[in-house]
Amino acid sequence: MVDYSWEEIEFMGGKDMNERLAGKVIIVTGAESGIGRSIVQRCIIDGACVTAAGLNVEGLKETADLCAETGGKERLIWTKTDVRETASVNDMINQTKKNFSRLDAAIANAGIVLGQTPFYNITLDDWDRIIATNLRGVFITIQAACKVLIEQGEGGSLLATGSSTAIRVAPGFASYIAAKGGVHLMMQALALELAEHKIRVNTIVPGTTRTAITEALPGYLDKVAPTLPMGEVVEPYELANFVSFALSDEAPHLTGTLLKVDAGRVIA
Repeated sequence: MVDYSWEEIEFMGGKDMNERLAGKVIIVTGAESGIGRSIVQRCIIDGACVTAAGLNVEGLKETADLCAETGGKERLIWTKTDVRETASVNDMINQTKKNFSRLDAAIANAGIVLGQTPFYNITLDDWDRIIATNLRGVFITIQAACKVLIEQGEGGSLLATGSSTAIRVAPGFASYIAAKGGVHLMMQALALELAEHKIRVNTIVPGTTRTAITEALPGYLDKVAPTLPMGEVVEPYELANFVSFALSDEAPHLTGTLLKVDAGRVIA
């Protein structure tokens, strides 16, 4: 998996480094690697204070070390969090408020994939595992953050990580598609509910992305890339750049949207 240097990240993106998200406090779940780690890095370099949450402690420490390289050490905390459990998520929220005094945004990014399995062979245990993390976990995370934002009364932003596979389906991933499709619709419903509170709610929708999971599958990315309209897979930093924009004050009316970064996958 690719971890980008700060020089590369600065070259790749964003408006006014160390300014776009200055003063904002952001929670990112699934921050141990891949898309979540890139989002944390992007938010830190754009000036935010960040809580990096996940189950893999070693991965969280690596994320923190990468952020410390650019002076972000004082603006990042990490916490072991199980998004499937309300008590664990509430502890994450409380640690964030204790360290940074407020909350401005949360990204429910934690998710799992169990591999390609025909529908008739999916076990109930595997179905429950996928739903527990990819749908229940998003619900618990977003609900907890939502309550804080409403209480503060100053608006804010909520994002979840969806999937292009929930729009353009693929065989063998019925449980994953069901969970991510539920996330897409739940977030759109929430956008309508929270509009009066000036809380923006959106879903980032990755296409085939270069992560530790996809790179661990021999030849997978090389096989998939030519099937995409743009002929290339998505890099995590692209998603992170888009998230930074969506969280910023540059997009005050961006809500209820599926933010697709997929090299054209869903339109092919």
